Amino acid sequence: MLVVCKDTDHAKWAENYIKSDKFCQGAYRNKTLVIHSKQTGAESEANTKMLLEVEKAENPIEIVIHVNMLKEGWDVNNLYTIVPLRTASSKILREQMVGRGLRLPYGERTGDKEIDSVMLTAHDKFADILAEAEKGDSIFNAGNIIRAEDFEPEEEIEAQLALEEEPDEILTSAYLETGIERTEQADKVFHTIHETVVHEVYQEIQNAPSHTVTPDAVKQIAAKAVQKTKDLGQVFHENSIPDVVRWTEQNVENVYEQTNGKFIPIPRIKITENGAEDYVFEDFNINLDNFKHEPISNEMLIQNLVDTSERKRISAGAIDFEGYQPKNTIVDELCEKPEIDYDKCSKLLFKLTEQVIEHYRFNFGTNGMQNIVMMYKKEIADLIYKQMLQHFKCDSGFIQEEVIDIRTYNIQPHFNPKSQVNLFGEYTGDIRSVLFTGIKKGVFTQANFDSDEGELTFARMLERDEDVLKWLRPAPSEFNITYHQGSKYEPDFVVETEANIYLVEVKAEKDMANDDVIAKKQRGIQYCETATRWCEANGYKPWNYLFVPANKIYVNTTFKQIVRLFTVTNEK
Repeated sequence: MLVVCKDTDHAKWAENYIKSDKFCQGAYRNKTLVIHSKQTGAESEANTKMLLEVEKAENPIEIVIHVNMLKEGWDVNNLYTIVPLRTASSKILREQMVGRGLRLPYGERTGDKEIDSVMLTAHDKFADILAEAEKGDSIFNAGNIIRAEDFEPEEEIEAQLALEEEPDEILTSAYLETGIERTEQADKVFHTIHETVVHEVYQEIQNAPSHTVTPDAVKQIAAKAVQKTKDLGQVFHENSIPDVVRWTEQNVENVYEQTNGKFIPIPRIKITENGAEDYVFEDFNINLDNFKHEPISNEMLIQNLVDTSERKRISAGAIDFEGYQPKNTIVDELCEKPEIDYDKCSKLLFKLTEQVIEHYRFNFGTNGMQNIVMMYKKEIADLIYKQMLQHFKCDSGFIQEEVIDIRTYNIQPHFNPKSQVNLFGEYTGDIRSVLFTGIKKGVFTQANFDSDEGELTFARMLERDEDVLKWLRPAPSEFNITYHQGSKYEPDFVVETEANIYLVEVKAEKDMANDDVIAKKQRGIQYCETATRWCEANGYKPWNYLFVPANKIYVNTTFKQIVRLFTVTNEK
């Protein structure tokens, strides 16, 4: 059996459970191996040796618990059960996980179903795995052959700065300044030089202390990088290289000037020691209308992923709930929510949980109630949590902020898209997996979005609008704005015009009254007020907060209209 965990703490929990008497009366206590990257020294060597010899008859190991260490390079033929306890969001990761079990024990089918098959356990992702198996290119239909070359790493893309110079303009400048005859090879080298310059200039601006970033310092760094450019000496005659270096230095100056002019400066704030958030859940009684779960039978559904017509159920009889504490189980789930502080609201937590438990006990008896809580604890906790948020009051009035400095560059985002399309092009599939390119007014030429009705439409409007100078989809670490006891607020957009900078939140109309969204809005407004006081005193543009309903952004909407209709301030 292979158990796939999400991190080392999770692996330790799984190990402790499997080795306890609760799991098959401790039958696997000495038959379980944990393998992960944090193991070092003798422990790592011993476990690795045990893992590599797991097929030997004298090897006692029957269960392997791992964390992301067995995606490649471990071939075992006697693996019969895979238990994925972590989310496998990408197709490649799912195939790497499942691929562990598709080696036939004897190298060929024996005709014995138990020997020729691998059992893949699944819970909430069962439908996804079944749908995957029915595709023509599914790993389950590949004749049990896994090829190493099929597993390509997901491509990570660095966002590129949206500089004004077009590729043709760069080449024209290069040939004009150097007097070199134009060739296809020379085109490629000049493009490589320019890309190297852009990368080095941005890295220097981003990483060096601000007072050391000068055109001369950047020029030296970029020149060294360019000298390492592949084919530089092969393509250009030795006598031409000084002209190429001189053009490179001019190119560095142009790129440095453009790069600095492309960024939107971001005030960096800190909360003073006196800052505090005062928040409370008001007392209320739970509404039980949506608590409609029913006990499930203790059985396993077995689905053949190659022949999807083959399905059967195995019953395991009644579940033994001795020692199970349903009330504590739900309260523990609720305490994982960011707004809930057990010390502050434990009385309310147990009151609401008790009301839900008694509801299920009344309808299905004690055993049925315990069954429901065991199987649906997360859903039950989420239902309680949603009602609690309706009675959540947060007053940020005690937070005191100050600007400590201003970051004069923007943080470079990274993407792992499944597809790329022009900002104004058509796309298919989940918008969150699409990288939109060809952006000119943005700080970066690429961006991704969470919604097409709101965010994508808004970005297209910004790109066309004559009053917009620049816009940015902030990287997760661009701002240090927190709310709700340390939760991080990541705004949707930053937009700069001739006179102002705007922090923008685009929300579906149904979410605009959500307590979490309102708390973010109040923190965004406060950030803009704090930033404006500092910026106006130091020669920077003031900040304003826009809270925009997604369904109010139309093809013919202008940014001025958005500003007029949806600028929000703190009510005095």
